[in-house]
Amino acid sequence: MNTTYLGLEIKRILRSPQFTIFTIGMPVAMFLLFGSIFGKLVAPNGLPADVQTMINLAAYGASGGALFTGTRVAQERTDGWQRQLRLTPMRGPGYLAVKVVSAMAVALPVLVTVFVAGLALGVHLTAAQWGLVLGSLWLGVLPFAVLGLAIGLFGKGDTVGAVTGALMMPLGMLGGLWIPLYVLPDWMATLAHFFPTYWLGRLGVEPLAHAGGLGPAALVLAGWLVVPALVVVRRFRLDTARL
Repeated sequence: MNTTYLGLEIKRILRSPQFTIFTIGMPVAMFLLFGSIFGKLVAPNGLPADVQTMINLAAYGASGGALFTGTRVAQERTDGWQRQLRLTPMRGPGYLAVKVVSAMAVALPVLVTVFVAGLALGVHLTAAQWGLVLGSLWLGVLPFAVLGLAIGLFGKGDTVGAVTGALMMPLGMLGGLWIPLYVLPDWMATLAHFFPTYWLGRLGVEPLAHAGGLGPAALVLAGWLVVPALVVVRRFRLDTARL
């Protein structure tokens, strides 16, 4: 993997106003809103609602940041940048690896920023708990990075952003990251199990709740990782063959 290209990719993302406003600012604003509404409740797993809301909105922001990798990939395909890269020593696997790693890298400041907001609003966790939740969520973002890459390899530069933005709404709302599922109808709680964001939230909560959900969440997210990864490899090979 070309570390120079990786560094440039991360800098380009972090300097984008859209990254600051939407990827970081929106989850923080939503946490402030929903935290004030549900903060005094106690979830069925025994966690204060403000803790679970913080984890859920951090998961939402990080997954969205990773998913939007596809926007840059699609734009590069449209502009012919991928074709230019093939004239350099960088090979296809290296290019794909840079995109996935950069998506993981930009998810980290999203998680940290939401956690800082939670700390400022009085969320109390031990240092070990903060670290476990952060690590669990960050690793759980990997399937979304690969899924975003798959979307970008199929879409066009002028449409993938809108498609991804539209996709994030059901992922957040129906996946149970916006509003706690225990205050919603039972059918919505059942439906949430079909969304990867639900399992990402479970992965983040498990270090605190110890409800036995770590194994199922990890298995489901592994499935969401493997299938898009196979799609990415197949699609990239087809693109390479055509160019």
